[in-house]
Amino acid sequence: MTTVVSPLPVERIGDAVALLQRTFMHDPIFCHFFPDPASRSSVFTAFFGMIVNTHIQFGHVYRAERDGAIIGAAVWRPPDAGDPTEQDRELENEALKNVRAIDPIASDRLTAGFGRLQAGHPADPHWYLFFVGVAPSCRGQRVGEQLLTPVLHAADAAGTLCYLETPFPRTHAFYQRLGFKMRSEENPFTGAPPVWTMIRAPIGSTP
Repeated sequence: MTTVVSPLPVERIGDAVALLQRTFMHDPIFCHFFPDPASRSSVFTAFFGMIVNTHIQFGHVYRAERDGAIIGAAVWRPPDAGDPTEQDRELENEALKNVRAIDPIASDRLTAGFGRLQAGHPADPHWYLFFVGVAPSCRGQRVGEQLLTPVLHAADAAGTLCYLETPFPRTHAFYQRLGFKMRSEENPFTGAPPVWTMIRAPIGSTP
């Protein structure tokens, strides 16, 4: 079956959010703060909904599709995105309100951890990979690579860094095959498992 990767249209936001919700259900950070699967699912609905809605404006939220079904999604923030708009802040505040309604203490600790991660981003302009998720039944079929290729090619053409964080040790080899190198191991989420940061220099240069 043919896999088609293209920018996500607005009318498919709900499908992409549902895909990310399913693929990240075992994320160790979210499992730590929201151990109940039903609560975690509700958190993801708010969280991924906000992330996709605030980034689709840049044209670099991608879907991988087969026979009309979304089997993968990737969310990038480009280096020229600028500061959040008033509408972005409203979406963020609404998502935070919904998550705090589930567990305010866990929500505050999760938010603080993301703040620490944000503070550690490279100072140089960079593409930031928020999330990439592939349906479990389609893993090992290069869908993730296809999802990331458009931005990696754009970054190479412009001579721009790419940057990401991952809580999954099993993803290290995948990202390294795409040119990412390990940057650091961090513990920004108090009491939770570590997060690894990785950086990719444009082809032909070094960070």
